[in-house]
Amino acid sequence: MKYLAWIYVTAFFILCVIPSAGMLFYKAELAENRALSEKPQIYTETGILNTQFFNELQTYVSEHFAFRGELVEADSRIKYELFHTPCDDQVVIGTDGWLFFGETLSDYAGVTLTGAELDRIAEKLQEVCNYVRRQGKEPLFVIVPNKNSIYGEYMPARFGSCAEIRNLTLLQERMDERNIPYVDALRILSDNKDKDELYLHEDTHWNHTGARLVLNEIYAVYGVPETYDLAGYTVEERHEPDLYKILFPAAEHYEAQRIYDDGKDYQYIGRLHSLDDITIRTSSNAGSGKTILVYRDSFARAMIPFMGATFDNAVFNRSTPYDLSLVEQTECDYVLFEIVERNLGDLGLIEAP
Repeated sequence: MKYLAWIYVTAFFILCVIPSAGMLFYKAELAENRALSEKPQIYTETGILNTQFFNELQTYVSEHFAFRGELVEADSRIKYELFHTPCDDQVVIGTDGWLFFGETLSDYAGVTLTGAELDRIAEKLQEVCNYVRRQGKEPLFVIVPNKNSIYGEYMPARFGSCAEIRNLTLLQERMDERNIPYVDALRILSDNKDKDELYLHEDTHWNHTGARLVLNEIYAVYGVPETYDLAGYTVEERHEPDLYKILFPAAEHYEAQRIYDDGKDYQYIGRLHSLDDITIRTSSNAGSGKTILVYRDSFARAMIPFMGATFDNAVFNRSTPYDLSLVEQTECDYVLFEIVERNLGDLGLIEAP
């Protein structure tokens, strides 16, 4: 019995040590919709002793310990298969294989911004429009609905139905009152959801069909003679879905994505690391004679290839808050502001020069 006790204690000690000691040779790679902490430094950039070092170290270890992805996945598989519940509150498990982003639940339930906050955002947007027009350029806003704002029928029954009145609808009312130009993506996508699937099942974002559908309306407003075909696509399982990856970080899994080939070429100017780069520039021989500056978030990843081939030159910027100095610095005809519904509050941070 004594030997069994020693074996038990030794095994327990090894299991406790492996996650932290394993960090010396194992690098955890997790897909999360948040930035993980960086390795803490003993001294700050100014050379002062970092008094928060041990707190930061504790956070860093908890997010980067060895085999975290595998352990999270094992826990997630058990909860998902047996109890149909997520291991991470960033994910809401819907019906028929649909996954939703947890941060959209407040928008789904109803209004979260006060009337004063919405008025302030509308005032900011009007100031931005006036500023852009003074530069001789044409502004336009597009607010991309959260996935559950379009496909709420796949949300778990306990959350009820999607609220009809919420931040997005109230802000668009104020934009109408102030004649702020925008594309009503909520209406467009809602009207076409039964004709075609417009969002990815296991990802936060829309698919290429949804993006092209809204782009057609954007071009119509701008007077750009381009219309994207929504039917001529092939399907390839090559998209790594972010919500699925949060649930099962160690799994190799790809979701089917619609691939369109319009037969048009474009080039990236400078080195491209990924479609999440802060600034992306494209050029093409489209011959449209038109150029555009796009302030965008991750939803525009699906738009970049199409817009890159449509405009002679395009600049896509992902800075937050918006760096409006680019409006003056960039030679462009149009300035498009694209933002997802759940981040509407960020529009209140805009400061027009």
